[in-house]
Amino acid sequence: MRYLTATEMQDFKVTTSGEATAALTPSAVTTPQTVQSPSVAESTPQNDTREDRARAFLTSYYETWSQSNSQSMNFAESAYADFVTFYDKVQAKSFIVDEKRKFVERWPERAYSPKADTVRVICTDNCQIIGVVEWFARSFSGKTSSGDAEFAFGWDPRTNRIVSESGKVITLDKNVFEPTRIISQWHTENQLCRGGSGDSPETHKACGRRDKLDAKLASVGWCYGRPGEYGYQMNWHQCEGRQSSASNSVQANATRLSAPDPRAYPVEARFSGKTKMPDFKGRDKDFNSFRTRIRNGLKDGPNFAGHYSLIQFGCGTGCSAVIVSDSNTGRPMGFPRGGEDNLYLSLMFRRDSRLIAAQWADTERDKCVIEFFDFKGRAWKPLNRYDVGAVDACYREIGQNLQ
Repeated sequence: MRYLTATEMQDFKVTTSGEATAALTPSAVTTPQTVQSPSVAESTPQNDTREDRARAFLTSYYETWSQSNSQSMNFAESAYADFVTFYDKVQAKSFIVDEKRKFVERWPERAYSPKADTVRVICTDNCQIIGVVEWFARSFSGKTSSGDAEFAFGWDPRTNRIVSESGKVITLDKNVFEPTRIISQWHTENQLCRGGSGDSPETHKACGRRDKLDAKLASVGWCYGRPGEYGYQMNWHQCEGRQSSASNSVQANATRLSAPDPRAYPVEARFSGKTKMPDFKGRDKDFNSFRTRIRNGLKDGPNFAGHYSLIQFGCGTGCSAVIVSDSNTGRPMGFPRGGEDNLYLSLMFRRDSRLIAAQWADTERDKCVIEFFDFKGRAWKPLNRYDVGAVDACYREIGQNLQ
């Protein structure tokens, strides 16, 4: 029975029987091992039933989809038939691979895990694989996405290729910045692994799923336990001294451009109590025309500088305006960029920092501009400003333009 987690095994210097055997094998000592993402051929055991092979393929699909962009795309290249019924429309494999590539470039950090008790496989000529998958993803700019969705694959067991794909989002989480769904799955599988009866197949399966969730959480920068902790003290947390690959990329490029570090601009106060709405008939009457947008933004809770709600809304083609409202006092204020003078405005900010980056198009100079501001005491202090390319560069996210 695999009782300990991978982290606990490392801490206690415990090896599995397989690892012990490998340690006694000369070739295991002299030949370096390289971890690779599974290919389609490797994902399908040769002696299992078609249903078992279909489940193994699904496991490999979401396992590689939770790895690096190159690993995900290498698998996608071999996972699809030449023509696929893709969301009710027949598409060439090249189209699907291109769509997948666009997605991973937008969300370079991903953890996708199907809920084990929802997966169903029915095989006739082809196999239909359906279920519910939960995910957590992070973009270059630090945006996060979390939720669950239905999936449906048609899989050809003769070629090991996907012949159809569809699905739909069930829940898109709001204000979720941590992989809570994936962590919840891990705890469920950990209980089944540790509480299972002996060496039963179901116990081993739960332990295997738990170990795969370990790797998926690590891919989005989450670690289990800290050095010196006992098993009962361990829990999931953001890895110390390790940022996500997307954050590392942005920070490295930000350093090259001398861009400010958000951690150098900590918040001075945090939100507490009940959100207070503006006084649109008195003190805040100048913002009365935007009252619905402001109220809706405040209902979602603070998203900037501790206790502020930053609310951006459209004002025409390529035009947007920004209002920042204090959740503690209800008082709204403007932002120094927006409107027709700053087209294609996009923002990058965090709840735990006063720093904000604004990207906009300077059409008179045909330049895309990124500016940094420190928001302190209801004042916007300009910091750094960069031209990052022609106006077309503003169609990319801020994090990508910092590369």
